[in-house]
Amino acid sequence: MTYDPLQALIAAGAVPANSFPPNSRYAATPVKVHEGIAYLGRRLVPQPDRLGTLGEHAVVEGDRLDNLSARYLGDPELWWRIADGNPAGHPDELTATVGARLRITTQEGMPGVPDA
Repeated sequence: MTYDPLQALIAAGAVPANSFPPNSRYAATPVKVHEGIAYLGRRLVPQPDRLGTLGEHAVVEGDRLDNLSARYLGDPELWWRIADGNPAGHPDELTATVGARLRITTQEGMPGVPDA
């Protein structure tokens, strides 16, 4: 195996283990190292019933999760928080049916919101 100085610095804790921005769904996901190779640890999606509800949205034609998260959460890159609160096999399924109700949820463990 070839020596990689960047991987060595990550493994030694000298380089921040995660450089994702705070609004990324991976911001709290650790970078792990196995046999000198850095990789992103698994992000466990929270159970939707553990998330507090801020409100609901009835899907209309043309809705997209990034536009909904900009409207309700103030940041289009937080679309994944809407996806976390509404179970689906693929995020696009959430806005595919006009009239479907989407929960707009808080993040897991948000202070002031009781856990289920």
